[in-house]
Amino acid sequence: MTDQLSDEQRDIIKNWQESFLGKALAKHTRDYFYEHTTLKDIPENAKQELIGEFYKKIFEMTQSEEPLLTMRGYIASYVHSYAMYQVLCLTESEKNSSAFKDSSGISGELHQHIRKLAEHHVEIKSLAQKDDSLSDEELLAFCRIKTVISMFYMNGMNIVRCEMKDMIKEGDWLRPFISSMLIWEEDNNRKHIGLPCLLATEEDAQRHASFLNYVTKGSTNPLFAWEAGDVE
Repeated sequence: MTDQLSDEQRDIIKNWQESFLGKALAKHTRDYFYEHTTLKDIPENAKQELIGEFYKKIFEMTQSEEPLLTMRGYIASYVHSYAMYQVLCLTESEKNSSAFKDSSGISGELHQHIRKLAEHHVEIKSLAQKDDSLSDEELLAFCRIKTVISMFYMNGMNIVRCEMKDMIKEGDWLRPFISSMLIWEEDNNRKHIGLPCLLATEEDAQRHASFLNYVTKGSTNPLFAWEAGDVE
């Protein structure tokens, strides 16, 4: 798990192993890479690289002058990555059984256009160009793996967020933030290939995009600040 880390980083992580945070992150890692998700089937060296990168981010956060803002920045990045790949491979049935089933801004239909949308996503386009025999389903499988990897990082950092007492019992901001990023990414992709907009106005898309600023700039409750339209 720590092959990618320095001796100092390994010592710090070792000290965490018996802490609540250490145990929670160890379980989180086992669940994603060895038990309950598609990541259990990827090569061991790839697992170690991904796990090591996650722990490096935690180390960097602990060394930061502003750990909260650093953590928020990581979460925002992971949520954006998750949303970017999730909207591309999400099906209608998956959407209808998700926490975002009532969101009219998320369709579950973009997977039908993956070949066209690949032209607007660097990694997917590169993958398709390297092997032009790849099927649409294989491109979608790549998106699904990237989605789950982003979920590992996102949910893992959310465990850290809880330990840092950045959670809000009533009206927490993470799930609404994820929803807004999914809506924003859906809208971007629809524009790329000329699909009808699902939102009432262009301002709606920009409003969802603006949620990211409230998260990364350290609002005490990004959801309340975003809903109120506070100036950041």
